[in-house]
Amino acid sequence: MKRKIISGLLAGLMAMSLFTGCGSAANTTTASEGGSDTGAKAEASTSDPITISFWCNFTGSDGDVLREIVDKYNSTNTDNIKVEIDIMDYGTLQSKLPTAISTGTGPSFILAGVELIKQYKENDMIEPIDDFWDVTGIDKSNYNANVLEKSYFDGTQYGVPMQYNLQYLYYNKDLFAAAGLDPEAPPTTMEELEKDAIACTDEANGIYGLGLPVNYGNYVEYLWANGGDVVSVDGKENFLNSDANIKTLTWIQNMINEGVSPKALDAGEADTMFQAGRLAMYTSGPWNINGLNQLGVNYGITAIPAGTDGAFSPEGGCSWMLTKGADEATKQAAYKFMAYWISDDILKEWSNRNGFPVWANSVLKDSEIQANEILADVSAASTIGRDYHLTLDCGSQIDADVMQPMMEKILSGEDVKASVTEASAKLDEVLGL
Repeated sequence: MKRKIISGLLAGLMAMSLFTGCGSAANTTTASEGGSDTGAKAEASTSDPITISFWCNFTGSDGDVLREIVDKYNSTNTDNIKVEIDIMDYGTLQSKLPTAISTGTGPSFILAGVELIKQYKENDMIEPIDDFWDVTGIDKSNYNANVLEKSYFDGTQYGVPMQYNLQYLYYNKDLFAAAGLDPEAPPTTMEELEKDAIACTDEANGIYGLGLPVNYGNYVEYLWANGGDVVSVDGKENFLNSDANIKTLTWIQNMINEGVSPKALDAGEADTMFQAGRLAMYTSGPWNINGLNQLGVNYGITAIPAGTDGAFSPEGGCSWMLTKGADEATKQAAYKFMAYWISDDILKEWSNRNGFPVWANSVLKDSEIQANEILADVSAASTIGRDYHLTLDCGSQIDADVMQPMMEKILSGEDVKASVTEASAKLDEVLGL
């Protein structure tokens, strides 16, 4: 397939070397060469075979499900479209992607985190796809607006959502019952969270009420809940050193002092403890659902508890993106696959098999989805998403160099105010303020 040489791309590759996320690239193969007439190409795609490909880093069990769905599309579509999938680890994908784009040997489209859309766009690596809804005739209003907006940058659409996720509160219903708590009434406020965590803790028997890992990341959901914050969405303001944040972080430290969580807990250890029934509550994403189901853990999922200013959770997800230079035939074929992905049957299958929340109104009405208690709960808990440095190039650096070191100190008992002051100074450096 003919490829356009991407103007200015090489200049962007230097910046791409700093990226921590997935990438895009060029088209691969098709029997129908690219041309200029959209209508002719759309017609040709119904009769001439075309092969398109995408790259992603779904290296876990979700990648196996993804392959199955792609195989099903290849065997059932009547448009003579074949989709090839290339799964590689995150680092490999990032290192290969710039060269693949510059040489026209990369994929037709990519599956990547929504936090990368800004970077890809600014490095001239993806195409705008504002005509997707008109071309496919799909009713945009069927999908949650807060999910769709993550695929836009500066008002222009660059992606079609593939999945959406937040952080959720997992709780063990058996441990709740053993502590005399209602297993169907998880905490809805931070006060209730602390109270329930204390009630469930039985240190003598190795049972803890709440997992507070030192390497969980940011705890920003609790800062937001009490009116605090870390950084402005545009990365131009540092909000970290505030009375609201110090108060919330002191609350977290007090729970450690109360013994509700093991000290120096690792996030992986928290997963293991919850799976083993030794941890009553902890925060995680939907990717743990399948494992817990397979282990037969009697658990529930609910929204992150609210503070004085409400309930929030950092959001994330992945989108399909068309790589820069895609010709019309490739674009039309990719659109058809993206449309297939957001059909009711595929979104339902993906949620059922991987535990990710449903974000299409029509699928939410499905009786099988409504009968799935965990999926219904995780979908209901997905209404409190909030952008936490999703579009900042330095987002991962904020977590690694500012938030995690600060939380390690606070959770190990160091002075909260001093830890926040030190972290805030580091955040200024990261933001270039």
